[in-house]
Amino acid sequence: PIVAGFVNVCSYEGTGTQLTYTVTNISSGATSYLWIVPPTVAIVSGQGTASLVVRINNGFAAAANKQIRVTALSSCGNSPQTIYYLLAQVPGTPAAITGNTNVCNILSTAATFTYTIPSVPGASRYIWAAADANANITSVNGAGPSDTVITISFASGFATSALTVRAANTCGTSGARSITIVRANPSTPGLIIGATNACPYMAPNGTAAGYVIVPVAGALFYTWTVPGGAVITGQGTTNISVTYPVTFTSGNITVTATNNCGTSNVRSLAVTKMTAGTPGVIDVIQTQTCPVRIYSYTLSTMPSGAASVLWSVPAGATILTGAGTSGITVSYPPTSVAGSVTAQGISNCGNGNIRSSPVKLPACPDALKPLPFTKGNPGIVTSTGAITVNVYPNPSVNNFNLKVLTAEKEMVNVRILDAQGRAYKVFTVLPYQTTTIGADLKAGAYLLEVRQGGIVKVTKIVKF
Repeated sequence: PIVAGFVNVCSYEGTGTQLTYTVTNISSGATSYLWIVPPTVAIVSGQGTASLVVRINNGFAAAANKQIRVTALSSCGNSPQTIYYLLAQVPGTPAAITGNTNVCNILSTAATFTYTIPSVPGASRYIWAAADANANITSVNGAGPSDTVITISFASGFATSALTVRAANTCGTSGARSITIVRANPSTPGLIIGATNACPYMAPNGTAAGYVIVPVAGALFYTWTVPGGAVITGQGTTNISVTYPVTFTSGNITVTATNNCGTSNVRSLAVTKMTAGTPGVIDVIQTQTCPVRIYSYTLSTMPSGAASVLWSVPAGATILTGAGTSGITVSYPPTSVAGSVTAQGISNCGNGNIRSSPVKLPACPDALKPLPFTKGNPGIVTSTGAITVNVYPNPSVNNFNLKVLTAEKEMVNVRILDAQGRAYKVFTVLPYQTTTIGADLKAGAYLLEVRQGGIVKVTKIVKF
């Protein structure tokens, strides 16, 4: 016979619990089964059948005989005897305890933390203990084999303590599994993120400055301090807003984290009043030539501490775009211009020093009028006038802008020649019209021939 049933019966010794042992391969030729049990095991029912019900009496663990024997009987003969070995083992040490190890969030309150372990095979009960008497343990499922979940509340006097658990049965008690539960102040908050120049945030015209920290594990609230006279909103949180008084010069923003166990160390951020710095070098680029000359003036960055930039230009010039920013475009008249373009950082605390760039532009050249008809050669107009050809940028990696300045109104003929003088492209443009050329040119040097009437001007252009 093959027998199935409980092996480790320590949990049932002396409890009166009835256990069943069954022959799983019942033979069609068997007429009955003979069961033999140890002296410390009592048969309740089932002798002669394939299923035996027994009770484990006191003394089983100490007894030497722990064998259940069974033989299948028939009129033709009996089967070999099967021996089924019972055990009386102490349960194994419980697996790891899971639960919160820092009690500060519920210290001195009625709240509890839950601690659990998996069930241990063969255990009939569990022994939970805390070294500190201020840890009050309650079994969730009651005493017995299901006592694998407990809750603990912590009184104000609680300090660091080990929580242990052992599995037990009538055969003995396992080794202890433990975790350490601590009472720990929150960590020092991380870096304070926010403005260190108070100028944009000072009364009466400033807006509120924001300051923020990353939440601290276990913290219940936060305490911020600000310089005298500053107004704070958001106290107790990780994010505050501060408005500084008009009299502010310098000070510190500080923050600590607090829970039921205590308060962390202080995190601090220094804040000062900084007037706008001097602008850097002004970059100047001409983007359009006579008769309407346009220049761009640019700072690489905003002046330190500046909320905007105050620009000034010479008399007669006009700021087209960028007023208040780090770059402007300026239009100049065709007349001569002399003076300076200046930039000055502006802040709520005051204006910075001025950076200037000199301007000295000659008047645009007057277009010469054509001479009257030549005597003796009627109908042929000659001209001693001049044309001005503007090509920019030159050299270029992409396109060229072409603009022909002339007093004549007739069409302007343009040819692009290669280095050998062969015409690459032929087209016409109107006077004072800006035309984009050269997108289809390969890298190299070319001649740009501009012809209007009898006037010809050749300009070298380079494509990279």
